[in-house]
Amino acid sequence: MRRNKMKNIQEIVERSAFAQIAKHGLFLADLNKQLQQCFPAPFQGRFRVANVRDEVIYCEVASATVKQGILFRQAELLKLAQQVFPQAKRLTFKINPELSF
Repeated sequence: MRRNKMKNIQEIVERSAFAQIAKHGLFLADLNKQLQQCFPAPFQGRFRVANVRDEVIYCEVASATVKQGILFRQAELLKLAQQVFPQAKRLTFKINPELSF
């Protein structure tokens, strides 16, 4: 048996793909919480952040009515989102009927 150099298990775990997924999930949960608080009252609790990629925040809404309301005020909501996440260049909303609030 060869002698292998001792490896720090903490470093291995932090570099794993699972750790990166978990960090991204925590980031999305935190971003969702912050956006829920800073968006106007009619939209709070009516959407959720699904992902962030390439300066785009992808959100899900439960109905077309909510989506239309958000789209009418999209420029205002983007400015609010940029206060929380300055890298955001666009908000995208997708209807997910399975979403229940």
